Amino acid sequence: MLDPHRTLTELRELQARTADRHGAQRVAYTAPWHAARGYLRAQLEDLPVTVSTDPAGNHWVTLPGESRQELWIGGHLDSVPNGGWLDGCLNVFAGLAVLRRLSHQ
Repeated sequence: MLDPHRTLTELRELQARTADRHGAQRVAYTAPWHAARGYLRAQLEDLPVTVSTDPAGNHWVTLPGESRQELWIGGHLDSVPNGGWLDGCLNVFAGLAVLRRLSHQ
């Protein structure tokens, strides 16, 4: 079952870690952006996934399965300066929720 409360809690935690009174500060390659990436990686640790990072810094998370079919979910953790608290990251954490559901965790 999907757990929207957990996802919302994680999004609020990301906000606490990477925003200030002006909004999200996860501009690519800045300290808050790196903090967001570290936070996401920590959430992935208990899942049976492989994580790779391409030269641009994109994370690719794969949950292997028995089917040859694929489901792709994308998003971004970076934000514009002073962006909204869900700028980009909502899709990433929705994808995390789907990974948890598909891996039964």
